[in-house]
Amino acid sequence: MKRGMTSRWGAVVLALLAFVLSIPALALSVYSIDKFRMPYNEEGRYFDGLVVHHAGSEYVLGLLALGLWALAVLALAGAHRIHRRAPPK
Repeated sequence: MKRGMTSRWGAVVLALLAFVLSIPALALSVYSIDKFRMPYNEEGRYFDGLVVHHAGSEYVLGLLALGLWALAVLALAGAHRIHRRAPPK
């Protein structure tokens, strides 16, 4: 197999990895933002009408989402770099 062919497949795999990582990153981002918007109850905890959530978990979810976004961006940048360096057909 030629070197250009393997590098193209590497770019495709990294782009697919970036897409796969962006799905849970988006879900965690939306959930974290939703928890930031919840009102407090009298004990200082988040309350959404049915369930009382502990304060501070939105920060952990936000940091986890930020880490996943960083991994997705790194994978996409790597795919772009590999694709750009691949020899033409």
